[in-house]
Amino acid sequence: MNWLQVRIDLAEMQAETVAQALIEMGALAIEYSDAGDNPIFEPAPGCTPLWDKTQISALFDGGVSQTAIQLIVAKSIAPTAVPRIHFALLDDRNWVKEWQQELSPMQFGEHLWICPPRRPCPDAHATVVTMEPGLGFGTGSHATTRLCLEWLSRQALRGKTMLDFGCGSGILGIAGLLLGASQVTAVDIDEHALTATRDNARQNDCLPQLRVLSATCLDPIAGFDVIVANILSSTLIELEPKLRDYSHSGADIVLSGILTSQAEEVASAYEKWVNLRRSAEQDDWVILTGKVN
Repeated sequence: MNWLQVRIDLAEMQAETVAQALIEMGALAIEYSDAGDNPIFEPAPGCTPLWDKTQISALFDGGVSQTAIQLIVAKSIAPTAVPRIHFALLDDRNWVKEWQQELSPMQFGEHLWICPPRRPCPDAHATVVTMEPGLGFGTGSHATTRLCLEWLSRQALRGKTMLDFGCGSGILGIAGLLLGASQVTAVDIDEHALTATRDNARQNDCLPQLRVLSATCLDPIAGFDVIVANILSSTLIELEPKLRDYSHSGADIVLSGILTSQAEEVASAYEKWVNLRRSAEQDDWVILTGKVN
């Protein structure tokens, strides 16, 4: 069987409408990417990353009518003029399997590794997080996630409690458990993220030590030893009162998802109770860390 790939460049406000129409028509996969030259931001929990110019790429069964796709796109954005739609027929191949085979184990710090299933780790003494790649969830390749993983790999976590706020795939919380944390609470507002976190924790044999909660279900006063939040700078600023309640004196705070130009604003929002410093930078992203006063 062949596949039909559809690519459309759209304005920000049109992208979600068109994507929903394509899904209802039977799209097997939808991917968003930046159609302009803007930086790609790590999305806030439950959010789809959309830009001023967003490209949608959809995959259909090869027998789907191209004319029908053009009509459904036109209907979804009417009365706006229909943008050019690019069609391409792809040979019958197991695209997911090929993609997984191309993924390589990734190292963070000295002995922390993220490895796809059935791929051996090069380090016989490593702490290994097994992570099946999934659409929309982190596997450690983005700079914001990498910075957090490298920080975790250097910490003495044994016996500590940890909060992974905005958990996505659960990669940070799972890494924390495998590095010695006694219990991790993983929080997100996206139910798909919570499901992915549970599945990934089960695959890494650490589900009993992992609490997976909707953000609305977390106790306002919790007192975690380590708090990691890899979201967006604006969301981190909004979360400041909550993260203060979730911590205690001497707790470690780790904030990521921050561009270097935004670091000062985020640090200022927390300065009353924690002195945040730039711990590391990569690709214009920065991680802020500090101990609660």
